[in-house]
Amino acid sequence: MEEQRALRLMGRILTLSRLRVQSADTQAIIEDLTQLTVENPNLKQGLPVIIESQIDLDLSWLVKILRKTGLQVLGVSDGILTAQASALELPILPPDHTQPRNVKPATPAAKPNTPAPVSLPARIITDPVRSGQQIYAERSDLIVMAPVSPGAELIADGCIHVYNTLRGRAIAGAAGNPGARIFCKKMEAELLAIAGVYMVSEQIPTQLHGKGVQCWLSEDSHLEIESLDY
Repeated sequence: MEEQRALRLMGRILTLSRLRVQSADTQAIIEDLTQLTVENPNLKQGLPVIIESQIDLDLSWLVKILRKTGLQVLGVSDGILTAQASALELPILPPDHTQPRNVKPATPAAKPNTPAPVSLPARIITDPVRSGQQIYAERSDLIVMAPVSPGAELIADGCIHVYNTLRGRAIAGAAGNPGARIFCKKMEAELLAIAGVYMVSEQIPTQLHGKGVQCWLSEDSHLEIESLDY
């Protein structure tokens, strides 16, 4: 019988990968994370993930070790780690309910007229975003008027606008919106991502570094980037 591993890389839900924690053994997690990076080299290139766990553990330690490996932690699946995630100011996302259950299908009931989620006004940031700081615009666009330092992280369910230098990470469409876009006045980003599709700094065309750009998803789900300096 195959030994259960401490970590398992899950498939994409809302175009984002979920990292399921299956053990609180820190040494086992470190060993499995090392093995996962061998099996999935793109983990070291800033793969955005959502942490999912039914086991209580030190979330601060886990986030630190994942980021040290190169993973970009977008948030935590709602559950046993929710309180710790709130304390760390990490986004809390709905749990994955796509796993099959051993139940008989019921007769479909009439769907209630549930109103669509209301988009909130854009979140506007006027102060510089420092290294290690994370700004999240839930159900809205994010507008940043000041510089974004290396190691800082911008996350929005809508679009991201940076009217200054972007040196950190920008993650738009975090809830799965493929129509979200990223705009910035001066591109020096470490990572760009829209709806889980990402591009690290080494993949950004060199001629666009230091330029004003916009970034969007093409119809075939490829991340496109072009200059706004005409």
